[in-house]
Amino acid sequence: MEFLFVFVFGIIFGSFANVLIYRIPNNLNLYLPFSFCPQCKKALLWRDKIPLISYLFLNKKCRYCQNKIPLWYFLSECLGGFFAVFSFYHYGIGGIICFFLCLLFYTLCVIDWYFLEIPDILSFLTLGFGICYGFYQDFNTFYSLTNPFLNAFCLMGIASFLRLFIGGIYNKEVMGEGDIIIFGILGGSLGIFYAFVAIFIAAITTLCIMLITKTYKMPFVPFLFVGFLSLLIIKTL
Repeated sequence: MEFLFVFVFGIIFGSFANVLIYRIPNNLNLYLPFSFCPQCKKALLWRDKIPLISYLFLNKKCRYCQNKIPLWYFLSECLGGFFAVFSFYHYGIGGIICFFLCLLFYTLCVIDWYFLEIPDILSFLTLGFGICYGFYQDFNTFYSLTNPFLNAFCLMGIASFLRLFIGGIYNKEVMGEGDIIIFGILGGSLGIFYAFVAIFIAAITTLCIMLITKTYKMPFVPFLFVGFLSLLIIKTL
């Protein structure tokens, strides 16, 4: 029964992630106006805002204009539930840190995918949860307490160097400033070794997809998130 409550908790915050994904890039207030259809701007009824159920009940369409509701609305709620159950199962009540780290990182990846930008307020908040997660992993020694900070700043320093060095060679920007914070999130949460493995997975995946689709400009954060999630799951096995 407790896992059911945890799952419901997760999908509720997964639904709120949809609010962040849509409103932050569009510079909208997070609270007002109340939930509305992005296409026709009609205010949603309470029964249209029930996580998971409303999406299926409405047959993936807006009640008013019949435009399709983006799949990531449903995916965010599903992943919110998954992140909550996964975090609670492995860490108990302390898993709240892991949950918000995963959910915020996912939110960043969807925003980057659709809008090709990384909001500073969300990236720094995710960095904070990443470092806190690093603390939670091992807090027995002072070195362990300082390690997540060192790992985060080390990865951010490496990312900054690569941005300047490679950008100087090609005379163009090859990495956004927001990506530097993402590297810090990986370092603070996973440690340097696993962070590099996650980055390697992301780079290989991105390269393969670029070669297959012949698309040479792609957001990198979604692939970093895939690498992060893969290593997070592996570390808990």
